[in-house]
Amino acid sequence: MRRLPLLALALCVLTGCSLLNGGATEPPRGNGETVVRVGVMQVIDTAPFYLAMSRGYFRDEGLSVQITPTKSGTDSLPLLAGNHIDVGFGNWATLFQAQANGTGDYRVLADGSQGGPHVQIVATRPDSGIHSAKDLAGRVVSSNAPNDIPLLALKAILKADGVDPNSVKTPIVHHADTPAALAGKEIDAALQLEPFITIARKQIGAVPVVDLFGPGPAHDLPIAGYFARSSFVQQHPDTAAAFRRAIERGAADARNTAAVQQILPTFVSGVTAELAKEVAIPVFPTSVFRDRLQRVADLMLTYGQLKATLDVGRLVR
Repeated sequence: MRRLPLLALALCVLTGCSLLNGGATEPPRGNGETVVRVGVMQVIDTAPFYLAMSRGYFRDEGLSVQITPTKSGTDSLPLLAGNHIDVGFGNWATLFQAQANGTGDYRVLADGSQGGPHVQIVATRPDSGIHSAKDLAGRVVSSNAPNDIPLLALKAILKADGVDPNSVKTPIVHHADTPAALAGKEIDAALQLEPFITIARKQIGAVPVVDLFGPGPAHDLPIAGYFARSSFVQQHPDTAAAFRRAIERGAADARNTAAVQQILPTFVSGVTAELAKEVAIPVFPTSVFRDRLQRVADLMLTYGQLKATLDVGRLVR
């Protein structure tokens, strides 16, 4: 009978359960570190995360990170709901729509990336006959996820150029698959980010036709970041704060272009050191600003991705 408490303890360490029912306890610890399960994409936007990993910033905060690779923000939400991960990464539009729809209650942990010239584009084949946003009317343009930030930016640009956004078909093709989809003429154009912009240019001669976050209605729009369920943040406030500090240290390092170029080949398949020197690098914010994120929610309301105003402030605490 004396073995039962030890058995229960072992099971809790393996499964991540709480020994204090309903208590505000920290996650299980391994080798003296708190284990945090993170769903994260392998794209240039997550360079601060991988810099923080490689430079020991999570370890400095007493955290041991377990990675679950994801392809979009829509992957992180069900993983969070099923308690398969503690922290997700994805674009803000996906998160805000889930919050507004009541599918979960979330909290923003850290900013991830912000738009800038050439960091995300609409790319096409040289022979497509598409030369501007106006030429996209009636065409097929792939998106990485439904109603995500790049698609929101494209809608704003199309509207500004007198094109009905509903006239453009937007099937889901994940970023890594867009060069092949363009080459095979499965789509007319693709919403792309780095390093897949550079890969497609080199492999098939893809050309940019729209700069999503350059001058225009979506200029410098926040793109993506890290988030968790509100229950996780409430129960594990020290872990959430430690995760934020580590990410922000990584973001500060990512302001150094050479650091991003060096880390990129280590977590994005197919990226060489030479290719990494050619990619356009987004802005990596080192803190979260409510007003900046509110701009995303307001634009979503304008273009029908939200049915009512969402106060982003309550997600940033």
